[in-house]
Amino acid sequence: MSLEEQMKGCPEDAQAVIIKGNKKRALVKSAPYIFIGVVLSGFSLWSKSTGSPECVKLLGVNTAYISLLLFCYGLPFSILVTSLLFLGTGIKTIRTGYFPPLDSAVFRDTIARKGALSIFRGVVLLALPAFALFIVYLGNNAYSTVIGGKNMQEITEKLESKCQ
Repeated sequence: MSLEEQMKGCPEDAQAVIIKGNKKRALVKSAPYIFIGVVLSGFSLWSKSTGSPECVKLLGVNTAYISLLLFCYGLPFSILVTSLLFLGTGIKTIRTGYFPPLDSAVFRDTIARKGALSIFRGVVLLALPAFALFIVYLGNNAYSTVIGGKNMQEITEKLESKCQ
């Protein structure tokens, strides 16, 4: 179904507008998300392929400990950064009422609709950083629970003792 046919299916009061796609601009704007995903996925795949990550060191630090840090801090902070990057989109959506905002970079031609659902999406985008901070808090709690008051040296010694 083409965009014009979809536009005809929209109610008259929806005030739908077509945003022209710009692949290059959309790829540049999505580069931070792609980078975060590639780094986390690459490390995860590499550490799984080692067989026993507690016996491997990366830059002098135990790989299992790095995995714990990435899970408890890296992932929550990447979610926080991503939610902060969407904050501007949420503000523009609430101001104009259109989602996605009319000046946003989209990969393909997209219909931007105005209405209550669009405003709700903008409010959700504004609330995401608070949710992300809660995830960071949960990550810190998980780290404290797993570590149990030990320092990094004690943890790595305990992990490496399983290799001998």
